[in-house]
Amino acid sequence: MKIIYASDIHANPEHLFSMLTIAEKEKVNGIIIGGDIIPHYLPDTQKVGVLKAQEIYLRDIFIPAIKEFRKRRDVPIYLDFANDDFIGNRHILENHDGKLLYLLHMRKHKLTDNVDIIGYMNVPPTPFTRKDWEKSDSVEIPFAKGNRIRLDGYTSYSGGLEKTFINIESADTIEKDLAHLSEIITGPFLFVSHSPPYFTHLDILDNGLHVGSISIKRFIEKWSNKNQLIVSLHGHIHGSPKRSGSIHSFIGSTMCINPGQNEGRGSFLRYVILELADRQTPPQVCVIYEPKQ
Repeated sequence: MKIIYASDIHANPEHLFSMLTIAEKEKVNGIIIGGDIIPHYLPDTQKVGVLKAQEIYLRDIFIPAIKEFRKRRDVPIYLDFANDDFIGNRHILENHDGKLLYLLHMRKHKLTDNVDIIGYMNVPPTPFTRKDWEKSDSVEIPFAKGNRIRLDGYTSYSGGLEKTFINIESADTIEKDLAHLSEIITGPFLFVSHSPPYFTHLDILDNGLHVGSISIKRFIEKWSNKNQLIVSLHGHIHGSPKRSGSIHSFIGSTMCINPGQNEGRGSFLRYVILELADRQTPPQVCVIYEPKQ
């Protein structure tokens, strides 16, 4: 099975179309998008506000583009929102879930007869104000030491925004979510997590600070040690591969990948193409294309 993976296609309005063009040209058998799918800058924002502008983009551009692609190449597309996408508009994707596309967050799907795909999109607290997809990493360590964060901000609902504040003493954490995910794991799987694991090549800011998730790293370690986790796919920190010089790190025997992303109009899409050999024991994944740093 040949898979194209990209994350953070919001960095350029053309990244969606570039990805679909490449997927068709390479005759892939599946597409995975690791969160942050709606462009940063939308023409309707000044007129109608950012929440409505994201709704218009999903309804008038994103969904039609996916429909047109599926007419030409009927392959599964696995994706979900992440911290830059307002959850108040997720119902637009939910209307097509299981048919046009497959939502990933806290879900398990059959990727092949022998391999599942499992997704998780929440990230530890950031310096940004959009808080729909942010949680404390764990009760023990709410966020990595030294990280610049902002706990106040706003969350979305269908039709509006409301102020919120992340309670870092809450038991509702990334660690707790991953414990629930562990309960549904029954065999080999690919993991798609918007946040990269902490202190790897995948989570470094330009200033050298690591901002990934400690709980996600521990989850990967656990399932790598059980020989169940085939590959772990990430995003969120666009410039980390350029800063670290690598798109991947190994945790145990599991390759973890963040292809990064290029910002601004005229920039090119960053992605990887993977080949899954699921009839091996255990199943194997190899990278057959990766972007240059």
